[in-house]
Amino acid sequence: MGLARGGSLDNTVVLDEERVLNRDGVRFPDEFVRHKVLDLIGDLALLGMPLEGHVHVERGGHALHQRLLSELLASQRTWRVVGPSSSPRGEAVLAVAGEEPRR
Repeated sequence: MGLARGGSLDNTVVLDEERVLNRDGVRFPDEFVRHKVLDLIGDLALLGMPLEGHVHVERGGHALHQRLLSELLASQRTWRVVGPSSSPRGEAVLAVAGEEPRR
């Protein structure tokens, strides 16, 4: 499908059905979890403002994160934008119902 253009064993972790194919393995024992966490942080950043709330993800991925954000934003009773005066850095914050912005 052409999705791994420029990818090699030097800049990509390659797996088969049973193991990591890279000679040196992975850099960290939890490398795959770290990747998933960075994906989530990047996807949440698409809100355009910090999120004040608790996010628990199991078996997440970009499609699931996008669905979460779409459903959250569509349910306007579950969140509110809190003004800059409530944020330590002076920015608007999306506060999810049940969560109060930290001061």
